[in-house]
Amino acid sequence: MKQGRTLSQLAVEIERQAESKKDYIAPCAKMQLQVMERDNATFPVLALLDGNGGQRFGMKDLAHDQLAARLEIPRAYYDKMRVNAPALLAGNVNHWLTKAETEKAMMVRTLDGEVRALLSNRYRPLDNQDLAEAVLPIIQEQNLYIVSCELTERRLYIKAFDKRIEREIKRNGTDPAHTFLTDVIYPALTISNSEVGGGSVSVAAGLYTGGCTNFASFADSRMRKYHIGGKAAGSEEFYALLSDDTKRITDQAIWAQTRDVVRSAFEMARFDELVGRLQEATEQKVTGDVVEVVQLAAKKFGMNDGERSSVLKHLIEGGDLSQYGMFNAVTRTAEDLPDYDRATQFERFGGEIIELSKHEWRTLQAV
Repeated sequence: MKQGRTLSQLAVEIERQAESKKDYIAPCAKMQLQVMERDNATFPVLALLDGNGGQRFGMKDLAHDQLAARLEIPRAYYDKMRVNAPALLAGNVNHWLTKAETEKAMMVRTLDGEVRALLSNRYRPLDNQDLAEAVLPIIQEQNLYIVSCELTERRLYIKAFDKRIEREIKRNGTDPAHTFLTDVIYPALTISNSEVGGGSVSVAAGLYTGGCTNFASFADSRMRKYHIGGKAAGSEEFYALLSDDTKRITDQAIWAQTRDVVRSAFEMARFDELVGRLQEATEQKVTGDVVEVVQLAAKKFGMNDGERSSVLKHLIEGGDLSQYGMFNAVTRTAEDLPDYDRATQFERFGGEIIELSKHEWRTLQAV
């Protein structure tokens, strides 16, 4: 699996970001994209205007993504202007900011002096620091082993497994002297959160494979809490009316629920069901041309050519041409990927492969 920071490194970075980050609620009429020059390069910055000249911030790629989406500027055109004609981009953005009637103001989330996200002014942040304080004591209490954790520009991840509980999977081997091999499987979970609009708080059950250290998560076993308060009262403006004390109490309820979900994540019936699916997947063979089957899987999950080639390589090297072998090839590919967010997506793809029905698996091979 993809390795990230150590737990102590994660804690230090969470604390550092908590001290550095700052949020603004900015009326669209007081926002402006401006062009700056530095080191013979021209680039756009976001200005928040006030009577004293305002403040200017560089922008992360995600903030550009969100600005383009909110103003309905096609991303390919936005990127072309950003690279080749920053002044034209600024003119386009500033024109549409004045027309932004559907969103009178935005939440501008900054970190280290740069805009990391542009969100709805109704967005109710659930902070990484609070999540870590809620779940790390439970992980310790349950005697779980944290195998990987990371804090990317988009999400916080904590991945753990219970090494006290294990099951064996019999799979096909490549050595003629050892027709079958045994994989040891442990129950696992992925806890994640995004402070920048990249998804909800999530606790996803999963599986960790000893030896090869592959990790997979399963999308049908998640607890989600979205970062918007309006739904609690049937009105998207509700959170804007809550006092700080009420928000704090509401957040405490969310973290209490998260702790409960983490405590119950290793429900034995669910774990045994997933292990049963894995064992059954060892019998679902790849009957089509291997290259074509991987190509169809890559198309289904939106893999690029390099990712597809890595999956094919690991499938062939593993010598297990089955649904379970495809699962292992996909989760093993996660380790090859430079981006931790993308690697975590591949761990979810692995879970989705196991959750394919027999009909869906046959369809995947319809070449």
